[in-house]
Amino acid sequence: MHRPSALVARGSLLIALTASVAACALMEAPTSPTPSRRVASPPSLPSIPVASDEVPTLRPVPSSGIDLIGAADALADLDSYRVAIVSRGLVPSSATDGRVTMTSTLVQGDVPAASFTMTGVDGVEGLADAPLRVIVIGDEAWLRSGSGRWTKSPGGAADFDAAITTLSPTELVSGFEALGPAFAKVGPETKNGRPATHYHVESTDPIAVEAGLTAGGIDVWLGRDAGELVGILADGSVDVDGTVTSVYLRIDVTHVNDPTNRVRPPA
Repeated sequence: MHRPSALVARGSLLIALTASVAACALMEAPTSPTPSRRVASPPSLPSIPVASDEVPTLRPVPSSGIDLIGAADALADLDSYRVAIVSRGLVPSSATDGRVTMTSTLVQGDVPAASFTMTGVDGVEGLADAPLRVIVIGDEAWLRSGSGRWTKSPGGAADFDAAITTLSPTELVSGFEALGPAFAKVGPETKNGRPATHYHVESTDPIAVEAGLTAGGIDVWLGRDAGELVGILADGSVDVDGTVTSVYLRIDVTHVNDPTNRVRPPA
């Protein structure tokens, strides 16, 4: 049985707030932490592209199953979007229920920007009970822990190159990459306000069993036109290094190319 190695991320997502906070690889392709959680080799996180006149290249969907990594990477072709993430069993957590959450708004273009809020991330001071908020605009960055004051990061955006690697859509879905061929098309649906195609896989599928899914199932919604990730809901058990681990992952991508997606410096 293959080992879904991307299911257990480690290392510090962020350095203690009193030092340098390592945060989001939302802006750059990340390097997966070790050990990674997925079956295959770690993918790159989509970069926020510089505006150009090039037309995005649509990624072909395999004749059987789906390409989860390509779907997550396709988010880099959007002008802007928002994403909400809830995970359990995938990322080390300091929360009592083992959950880690993140909400973010990303604006891509000449001056890429992102604002995000994280809770429950293990190894980050205060995150068990209070959220960490970060704003990145171009080369500048600000952070705020709980109800504290906003602080401008001395190193700017460079201080936030790595820590959200394990909470990026690409890294999280990569934990299920080997399950791609097992997904069966359910049909067209509207998901998060967008036309999408729904896919599903159960742990009873032989390919899913071989990939390490031992219980439960996974639902994925891909954009009907470009095939980008619209949503995923995984709830079940996976074999991680010979240990059955209960995992939960929900990702919802909303407000795609919405003009209200704005990121401003803190007041």
